[in-house]
Amino acid sequence: MASLDEKNDDFREPVIQGHPPSASRLLLNILGCLLSIPIYYFSTVHSRYPVTLDIVITIALTELNRYMVEGRRQDFTRSQQIGNHDRRCFDEKEKWNSLHLETQPCLPNAECMAAVVGWREEPSLYARALQSYKSAKTCTFFLAGIDGDEAQDQDMVNVFCQVFPENSAVIQIPEPLGDAAERIRTKTIDLQRQNGLGVNEDEANAVAMQACLDLARTILRQHNLTIGGPKGIRHLCLKQRHMHKKGIMFTAYVFALVISDILGIEFLWSSDSDTIVFPDSLEKTINTIASDPKAGGASSGLVVHNGRETAITNLASAVYWGELYLTRSTPACTGTSDCQSGPSTAFRLSALPAILVPWYMQVAFGKRMIVNEDRHLTTNLLLRGWNVVFASDVLAATDTPTTMARWLRQQVRWARATHIESLLRPKVYLVSHPLLFYGMVKREFGPAIGALALIEISIMDFVFRILISTTYNFVRNTHRWIVPGVFFYYIPLPAVQIYSMLTMAADGWGTSMRASGDMERAKRESRRKAWFDLGFFVVWMGIVMANHWRLAWHEKMVCIIATWRVTIGAST
Repeated sequence: MASLDEKNDDFREPVIQGHPPSASRLLLNILGCLLSIPIYYFSTVHSRYPVTLDIVITIALTELNRYMVEGRRQDFTRSQQIGNHDRRCFDEKEKWNSLHLETQPCLPNAECMAAVVGWREEPSLYARALQSYKSAKTCTFFLAGIDGDEAQDQDMVNVFCQVFPENSAVIQIPEPLGDAAERIRTKTIDLQRQNGLGVNEDEANAVAMQACLDLARTILRQHNLTIGGPKGIRHLCLKQRHMHKKGIMFTAYVFALVISDILGIEFLWSSDSDTIVFPDSLEKTINTIASDPKAGGASSGLVVHNGRETAITNLASAVYWGELYLTRSTPACTGTSDCQSGPSTAFRLSALPAILVPWYMQVAFGKRMIVNEDRHLTTNLLLRGWNVVFASDVLAATDTPTTMARWLRQQVRWARATHIESLLRPKVYLVSHPLLFYGMVKREFGPAIGALALIEISIMDFVFRILISTTYNFVRNTHRWIVPGVFFYYIPLPAVQIYSMLTMAADGWGTSMRASGDMERAKRESRRKAWFDLGFFVVWMGIVMANHWRLAWHEKMVCIIATWRVTIGAST
């Protein structure tokens, strides 16, 4: 493998701006979006069994997505077989004619590099996560990103060195590349204004991106590292001063672009420090997009590896089934999944240079956003016409909060990101399949539309829905806590949706890392902050209990009056 010095100093990562739809496709998308609202309205308000119809449609789209994903894998397999046949023919021709072939057929493949980021993760869990990549198929290079360089952050560095003692290196990043990108972008825009030119943000983003790529390459060269090869580096740990997850992700992705250019790798697997992958997680996720040049990203399904730790984790594990598997499969069959899960995401690397700086510099309500990194990356891909696939039949195992308070905070944070990306980026629906808009209407406005038909929903409608969903669960999912998990998720859901929409501008993570010191600090947080984060749930449960008590009291009085009428009243 060539060293960095042997590569051209003027590094230019290939950039593909995207695949914008044609004018006719835009028109069809607009018409589809306009039809989505009345279709959902009439299917909900004027249907005799609206909730049953909803679960039937959801399951049908989920199964269609599985079928489409399997078709993508078969396309990838066929391309491999055809390519291998062509290569054998070329080899035979070379042997017969003694010709030197300067070019060989370029085959799509699922080889990738992995980037795992985190901050003060619990050491034993981090070790398990890193160990899992040793058996991950198609992973040719591993990149760890640590968001901190203080004494407490050394534990993660030590774990990295223990898990990967050979062909590895640790690099201290002097300046987070996110800060460098922001500084260079601002300077470029100032120069545009000084020269009397209009502000061209795309040009400023491109200049900042190229500067970061050159800076990453310079850092690697300064450490005299040989990337790849039998004796070269195949495991690299980056650490920088503590910022936020978005900051370390940006740095890791920039280095991934440089390293992938050296190794000739086309795909990147991105995950978190608390996530454990299975041997086929990377391979089966990436081969769903490997043969489709218009596919810019994919994500896999998730299970919970600490599901048996507490009752909350067991219930939350069941929630992953309903929220992740079923909900995200709705638009995914058209290649328009609206969120790539942070713990199990894959990217086509050529799609990243054009979106990384806009993603990192996102502003909403006049504030820099740092907590919706997963959804905003996906939104940027969709805006540029890339397909995004959800490989629902592939799994990775992630960590879930162990207490009700931390779980609620996580749900609120996710819901805020959903609202921001769903409501503040309407252009994405013009360039995407109408099913993406349909899913947004169902998620964001479904409760309000459904409330109009609340009095029409019968007991049998709920019974049918429960029977269908339970049957489907036994076919597709081995988790048997699905029924209590549904109540665990849907009872607080209205409050989570409303509160998260009212507090969309809040930018806190809500949850802390599981390292002992950070858990202790979380316990000492102020009562005022606790009320801000969780007070809505206390109020909501009070409303729910009061309403149930009112209904119970009403039923009790009805029973008393009815009994009086058929006994004492009838005898007078």
